[in-house]
Amino acid sequence: MNKLFATLVFDARASLGECVRWDDRAKLLYWVDINNNRLHRFDPKTGVNETMDIGENIGCFAQDTKGGFIAGTRSGYVRITKFGGDIVPLASPDYDRSKARFNDGRCDNTGRFWAGTMWEPRDRDGGTVYCLEGDGRFRAATVPTIITNAITFSPDGKTMTLSDTPKHTLWAFDYDEKTGTPSNQRVLRKYEKPTVDGNGQIPGYGGRPDGACVDSEGNIYVACIQGSRVEKISPSGELLATIELPVPCPTCCTFGGDDLRTLYIVTARIRMSDEDLAATPEAGGIYSVRIEAPHVPGIVEPRYAG
Repeated sequence: MNKLFATLVFDARASLGECVRWDDRAKLLYWVDINNNRLHRFDPKTGVNETMDIGENIGCFAQDTKGGFIAGTRSGYVRITKFGGDIVPLASPDYDRSKARFNDGRCDNTGRFWAGTMWEPRDRDGGTVYCLEGDGRFRAATVPTIITNAITFSPDGKTMTLSDTPKHTLWAFDYDEKTGTPSNQRVLRKYEKPTVDGNGQIPGYGGRPDGACVDSEGNIYVACIQGSRVEKISPSGELLATIELPVPCPTCCTFGGDDLRTLYIVTARIRMSDEDLAATPEAGGIYSVRIEAPHVPGIVEPRYAG
């Protein structure tokens, strides 16, 4: 099994870096800090990072065909007209905003925006995965979750993935791209749950599945939060490679660069003690690694069709 190592490219010190996406047109990296209510824009060539205050938790977004964004926030769906532009609320699902918010999301190859909520009490499957069509209609789909993560679509549009992070499970579904319908749910990979010793430590814990992306062969790159790594998993669930990080909480990843061979990884510093932060002060930063042959490059992220 191949092992790669990521290095820091921007010391963001984000509380909860998430939903990182590459803009293939402008050659910029967009990402969010959920807890600080911000959408960020990072230029890898200059090292400049700009921020936009959303005014509430922003869990996920996708670029749209008009030069702006569709996003899932605490209050529901919003349209962001451009970076730094207007934030326009849209018709949204009815859920308890005091206990739930949108978390992970991505567009399928036809431009539907799939996004799911997380249930913050974490005591039941209170999260829902929704599909937002280009005409603004939305519907609940797939299984209920506690925390929705790792929504991806294979390059051929025939497979969808989804994780429920607290359940330590990554699922795959057959996906009908014409109707936007997932079916045939199956476990793609299970992660070992932690065993806590008498001192409250988690010896040997490998983390759990958070955000993800796919490469041009349909392999899934999964960020393992509290596992200090990203895993490359085949479409059949085989572990092919790992990308090691010097910080504990990678949360999401995406392919970028002119050749889509740079994997960018955002991280978090939530639930880290002062001692942990002193040992790994660059937690919450953006990391990257070159994905050279025999590994294949990534894909261009689909844009929202609405």
